Amino acid sequence: MEVVDLVVVGAGLYGITAAVTYHRLHPTARVLLLEASGSIGGPWASHRIFPGLVTNNLVGTYAHPDFPMDEEKFGIMKGEHVPAATVAKYLKYVIREGEINDCLRLRTKVDVVEKVHDGWLLHCSPTNDSSTIKTAKLIIAIGLTDQPVMPKYPTSTEFKPIVTHSKDFPTKFSDIIKPSTHTLVIGAGKSAWDIAYACCTQKDATATMLIRPSGNGPTWMSPSHVTPLGLWLEKLVFTRFFGFFSPCPWAEAGGFEGWIRGLLHRTWIGRKIVGAFWGILSEDVVTLNKLNEHPETKKLRPWRNAFEVGTALSIHNYPTNFFDLVREGRIKIVVGEVDKLNDSKEVTLKSGEKLQVDAVVCATGWNSGSTIKFKPEGLEKELGLPTGDPSQNDGDAILIKKVESDIYSRFPFLKERDTSRTHHPDPALRYVPTADDQVAHDPFRLYRFLVPPSDLNKRSIGFVGALMTLGNAPCAYIQSIWLAAYLDGTLALPDTLPEQVMYETYRETQYGVIRNCMGYANKFPDLVFDSLPYFDVLMRDLGFKNKRKGSVLGLTNWGRECFRSYGPEDYVGLVQEWQEKVEREAAQDKKND
Repeated sequence: MEVVDLVVVGAGLYGITAAVTYHRLHPTARVLLLEASGSIGGPWASHRIFPGLVTNNLVGTYAHPDFPMDEEKFGIMKGEHVPAATVAKYLKYVIREGEINDCLRLRTKVDVVEKVHDGWLLHCSPTNDSSTIKTAKLIIAIGLTDQPVMPKYPTSTEFKPIVTHSKDFPTKFSDIIKPSTHTLVIGAGKSAWDIAYACCTQKDATATMLIRPSGNGPTWMSPSHVTPLGLWLEKLVFTRFFGFFSPCPWAEAGGFEGWIRGLLHRTWIGRKIVGAFWGILSEDVVTLNKLNEHPETKKLRPWRNAFEVGTALSIHNYPTNFFDLVREGRIKIVVGEVDKLNDSKEVTLKSGEKLQVDAVVCATGWNSGSTIKFKPEGLEKELGLPTGDPSQNDGDAILIKKVESDIYSRFPFLKERDTSRTHHPDPALRYVPTADDQVAHDPFRLYRFLVPPSDLNKRSIGFVGALMTLGNAPCAYIQSIWLAAYLDGTLALPDTLPEQVMYETYRETQYGVIRNCMGYANKFPDLVFDSLPYFDVLMRDLGFKNKRKGSVLGLTNWGRECFRSYGPEDYVGLVQEWQEKVEREAAQDKKND
């Protein structure tokens, strides 16, 4: 058995950032960073990307605050979307600069996490002398794309085309992306758009995007710059002024911010302004994409208002116009569902329509939770993890009812708004719950979206990246500092009763269930305009100044604070700042003794 001080499971952005931060704060600690596959990067690992794939992030927004993504070093230019292949190259650079090369262990899959009285036992494969690892502290950083949802269709033994999930599309890329072929892409999220576009990079190749009528419909695909002012969408999301229009329960309730949020969300006229803001934002994206100007692109108009979108929001990051391919008929949009896969190359839809295809790619999403098994039995529930069993005990049901009542009371807009699929092509389905709505979900229940309430006394385990946000780089950084301080005991937690901690945990996680009808928050936190207030909460916990745009006469400069966007550059040096703070407080304690 191998014994270490800390294990981080998962070598994507969040896991790497967590391991680097802990090592910087505790350079003599024995740290392991375990990765099941043969390469780092998580969703941006080499085996999970394909030619032409780029991130939604423009250069400058996807970088560790203390290790900038140098444009010359990484061959990128300001104003470009960061190529997927560059992300993995950059993360290797972070590992090297963070001096954790010796901590990284690839092809080590954690199969079982077992709780013991003095820490955790990790049972790994492949089995060898170090297949069991004991650690006092554990960080799970496996993300949210661990278990693909793969539909099962009645299939003839004579059906010849490849049928695969989008997760495996990169490994089958050369078998699918060929001239004069037709690919059926099932789904309407960003990965479906990416795959359909990739198919049409070949001469005379075409694709059909199949959108199920019982789902949430096409994702919101926005240009990188929106509104009549041409504002950069990524920056707009992290600008406080625009964030004020989101009814966020963890945002500051006092001072100027509390006043403006109260005006917008607790008054009749304020709620009218909020509704108008989201309506204008919705129509602006529709107009910029010219969705209503062609019968085929009109099928890609999202079915719900932009308020509902969550991180289902995506950015048009293709070198040419996706919608031109739709107008030209190279990408066909069909609202329907597969009935069966017939002989040869024929796919029959439930409408009776038949398609001739050369491949089928299911961009059908992911189950929440992970493939890791936790012991003893029932530990997942204790840790606040999705268990696959949505049944609640009476205490859960009462608490959920209580927090929902409080949320609706504080933010009436959430109850008043129209959540229907207003632009569904079938009017009869506009007010019918989606297939997902009719399934009871069991979301993550983590305090600060990071740690189980049941572990606050032991401080032995945390989960980074168990959420979605458009600001992954600063989120990973701030989460890593909070969690390192939590695990080593230097973070002073609020002096709150366990019942209050549980209430706050359920309030914040249940808010997401209510907030984004098109998003994923019924499964895990899904933050867009609520991301910056979330960063503020963690910053305040750490004793850092969360308003970082300067001051005037010792007071917050609200002009800059409201209209200057936040990014990784605003959080540079926090690890060192935290280390100095801890050393200063330790010296003061010693002096007092």
